[in-house]
Amino acid sequence: MMRVSGRLAGFVMLFLGLLLSLAWAQAHGFISARVVMLWSKAIMQVDGPASFNSTDAFFPPLPFVLSIALQWITGGTTVPIPFLLSAGLGAWLLVMWYDNLRTNGGISVLTCCLALGLLALNPFFLRVLAEGPEAVLTLLGTWIFARGIVNLRLTGNAPDMMKVAVGLLIVSLSNSYGLLIGLGALPFMVIAARPSMLVASPIGYLFAMFYPVVAAILSMAFISSVFDSALVPLLTEEPVPISLQSHLVILAGLVPVTLVAALRSLFTPYYVMPLVAAFGATFGAYLLNSVWHVESDPTLAIAPMLAVLVVAIRFWPALALREPIVVALLGLGLVLGVFSLRANPVVETRNWVAAMQGDIIGDHAATRDLATFLEDKDGIMVDVERNPEIVPQIDDINRLLVSGQTIYDWALEGGRLQARYVLVPNMQSGTIEEDRILRRFPELKNGRLAFYEEVFMNDRWRVFRRIES
Repeated sequence: MMRVSGRLAGFVMLFLGLLLSLAWAQAHGFISARVVMLWSKAIMQVDGPASFNSTDAFFPPLPFVLSIALQWITGGTTVPIPFLLSAGLGAWLLVMWYDNLRTNGGISVLTCCLALGLLALNPFFLRVLAEGPEAVLTLLGTWIFARGIVNLRLTGNAPDMMKVAVGLLIVSLSNSYGLLIGLGALPFMVIAARPSMLVASPIGYLFAMFYPVVAAILSMAFISSVFDSALVPLLTEEPVPISLQSHLVILAGLVPVTLVAALRSLFTPYYVMPLVAAFGATFGAYLLNSVWHVESDPTLAIAPMLAVLVVAIRFWPALALREPIVVALLGLGLVLGVFSLRANPVVETRNWVAAMQGDIIGDHAATRDLATFLEDKDGIMVDVERNPEIVPQIDDINRLLVSGQTIYDWALEGGRLQARYVLVPNMQSGTIEEDRILRRFPELKNGRLAFYEEVFMNDRWRVFRRIES
């Protein structure tokens, strides 16, 4: 009972601390695009018009299901729902890491607490937290996979095989990048295999080893087909060019310390081989991502390596100076992570670093100004799925005309535009138009649509009002 109450108290404190870090970033103007998308879809599904018809796939499904469920349970909060999920999942993951290091790893309470603090403050962990539940669930799934693959080498039991499968299924159902983690794991499954089992039944054992990985990949492909969505969607129309030097600096934040932790068991093959396999799976996913660009941010692509680091520390032999070295290694990882994230050229990570340093990010100021202008307006036609950031800013979603409502659908299917107000993004010349209203009525881009006049414009938005005859 005391153990459970202690874990619960630790979870609550960690949850509040992680939520505070997210609040700090939000107060300085940073909310990731994925958090906004999840929050917007949860609000529309739970609080939006009953006739709302989502035309975009809810894929990968796990973060969307959790966000919608929490939105329904809470009735909506001023705190972004994905932030609550991120903080809760992150705190739960940290508690499990502590319990695993303390109970299974035999590490002292003081060292476990220091290790937990260094892991919670690691810039990669905080960046994953700020990206939303997709990234946190990917980290969780990678940890379960890495634990399972080591235990599978040690025992060869079915439950450990299930851990491998469950870990890969979590990452594949939580993030499109999970496909690459599964693909990255394929060539390393043989390395993790038990030699005695390979000799006794090579075909059966290899089938059993590869089955969880293949099942995870095929499951992702099946769910993608059911939801009619792209299996490997590009998150950026034109991926941000990243130089080899930047790649190396980003990798230096996690790869060296994880490799050192994994190779610490070099003379115990039943530990080092599966750890190298887990390391290779995450590193291989990063290499595949540099070609396919499934995950547009390289920091988030290499972040699952943090889970492998925790597993490698847990399986360190109980030798002299183990605990001081663990603390020193995690401290070094924290310092390297700071330099790594500062070298990332992707806009969202640069903005997150600036927000955490106390700089004000003005990306959402234009949307707040728009929400102020629309406070007393009704009948506002907007493509909420292409412009999700407007949804959390509107106090009454029923003031919006969205997909599934007659006026909206009639206009986009070839009829006349009848909405009282039309809200579209302020597109720059040469920009690809994703907004469906602008595609149907391109005259709005130049403010020349008949029977409509422009009544609001800023750097991000334009609002048109119907001229009453």
